[in-house]
Parts: sequence; C-alpha cells; structure tokens
Amino acid sequence: PLGIPLTGGGPYFGFLACRKAHVRQLPGRLVAKTVDGQGRAGFCLTLQAREQHIRRGKATSNICTNQGLMVTAATIHMATLGGHGLQRTAVLCHERAVRLRELLTVVPGVRLPYGGPFFHEFVLRLPHAAVAVRDALLGHGLLAGLPLSDWGMGEAGDLLVCTTELLEEADLLAYRDALTSVLETL
Repeated sequence: PLGIPLTGGGPYFGFLACRKAHVRQLPGRLVAKTVDGQGRAGFCLTLQAREQHIRRGKATSNICTNQGLMVTAATIHMATLGGHGLQRTAVLCHERAVRLRELLTVVPGVRLPYGGPFFHEFVLRLPHAAVAVRDALLGHGLLAGLPLSDWGMGEAGDLLVCTTELLEEADLLAYRDALTSVLETL
C-alpha cells in the first residue's frame, strides 16, 4: 500500500512510531536471528538507520542507497495520495480483509485460530495442510497466502491471508469459490 511492490528479497522499509518523549530510546539497530538450511544459527541487521557500523571505505553494500530509493518512492506515492488518500487506502485494505474473512469463514472446515483485531492480514486454519492448499490454489491462478509452517510457526493448516486496496468484490468471491473447490477435492 505504500507504493513498494514485493521483490525478490527486498529492499524494503518500515516505520517505527513512538511518543516524542521516547524518541531517543529507540534502537538504532535491531539484530535478528535465523537458522539456515543446515540448522546453523545466523544473524543479520533487520533494522538499521544506515550503515554506521561500517567504515565508508570498507562498505561493500549499497543498502543505504537502496533503502533511500524505497523511502523516496514511498514518499512520492504517499504525497500523491495525500493524507485523505492514504487514509482511504488503509480503510479499503481493512474493509477488504474483513469482507474476505467473512467469506472464507463460511467455507466448510475453515476456522479462525486467533481472535483479536487485525489490519489487512489474518490467519485461517484449514482442514488440510496449508502448503497443499496454497499449491492447489496456485493452479486456479491465485496467490493464496503464506503457510505459516514454512516459517516454523502455527499448525500445518495455518495460512496467512492478506488483502490490499487493489482487490475488488469479484476477486474476493473468486478466492472463496476456489478455496471451496480445492477443499472439496483434497
């Protein structure tokens, strides 16, 4: 919704918000831990203001430039939308997510494992492995969502589903119909 499409591995950007009194307490860097294909631990900087930790002469990455380009593109996109347009985009994303959740939870066997508020993504618990459902829906021309088991989270049937402002009612109905068909045949 901020004008930055998904690409193979990024770069992306994010926002952190806090009260003005706490600005100086925000971290300059956040380090994430992951595990590679052989089970070895690895660490990376998932949030950094810029490459302050590397001397300019020894830097081998242009991550600052790339992040700067992404932020510039998003700034232009948000300025074009304006405050009301950005708010309308957010409202549309949420409305579409609410509608899709309503449509999908009446499909036999589909449940919501987690309650609580959400913005434009939510988790469905499917009666079959989410990976199999995702792959079958791909055959219907749909990017169904993200199986949480791919990331070592949730149960095998948990599928993270997301909507954007670009989806129309016909798209949501097509997803429901395709999911119904796939669940009946698996």
